[in-house]
Amino acid sequence: MAKVKKRLWWQEFTRPEIVEHAKKCDIALLPVGSVEQHGEHLPTGDDSYHAIGVAERVAEKTGVMLLPCPWYGAHPYHHWHYAGTIPLRDETFVNMLIDIVRGVSNSGYNKVIIFNSHGQEWSIPSAVQQLGLEGYFVLAPTLWEIIKEKLASKEILETFFMHGCEAETSIELYLHPEYVHMNKAHDEISTNLVERKWLAGPSDIVNKQMPWYAGTFFKPEYKHSKHGVIGYPTKGTAEKGKKIVDAAVTWLVKLIEEIKTKYPPGVKPSVK
Repeated sequence: MAKVKKRLWWQEFTRPEIVEHAKKCDIALLPVGSVEQHGEHLPTGDDSYHAIGVAERVAEKTGVMLLPCPWYGAHPYHHWHYAGTIPLRDETFVNMLIDIVRGVSNSGYNKVIIFNSHGQEWSIPSAVQQLGLEGYFVLAPTLWEIIKEKLASKEILETFFMHGCEAETSIELYLHPEYVHMNKAHDEISTNLVERKWLAGPSDIVNKQMPWYAGTFFKPEYKHSKHGVIGYPTKGTAEKGKKIVDAAVTWLVKLIEEIKTKYPPGVKPSVK
């Protein structure tokens, strides 16, 4: 007899079930990623698959309600115009997040976590701040930010976390190896418009540098990137991917359990 998969996702439940679930756990987790080219070896849904994979593991451990991943996301200017990438304008993406949180609240969910696995961490805070003004409790962690110390220390990876790189390839090899074509993986490093010392990449600890999204540091990839990669995907392994996913899940579970303890179901944090 086939094993019945546990339901985790909002779209798998009926309306009464969704409302009843909020009485036991009123935390909703929204994974967000993108549809974006990730070189010649990774699927265009790479970021979204990562967000979904981590989110499912967190929901299984905590009982939070999983919201449907919207797939499309905002994009840094240098990712635009590359074949395979379908970018949303910042205002479209921000308004989508705001509308999702507003809608979720109508079913009794008082706390929302937006889990980001794509390079759009400058856009999401705009939505969070607007929602805060409206009285919604929203937290928005980003995958590489919550495990940055492990990534920066090279505890898991040999190289930096950037795009279609060792890290993203490793995660996909762990979550969805059937979508990865390692025989087509190419290492590639682009030349920045300013020296690397002035900016911090996703896996760098920001000290005196600017974060990667705080300037027009990069040439447009569709013109200057032959393979659509920044990094060393050939160094990717499923073992490294599992370590990244496990670290992110552990961090998120700790956060959620603390919220559940401090604000039981039905208790809305006093944002406004």
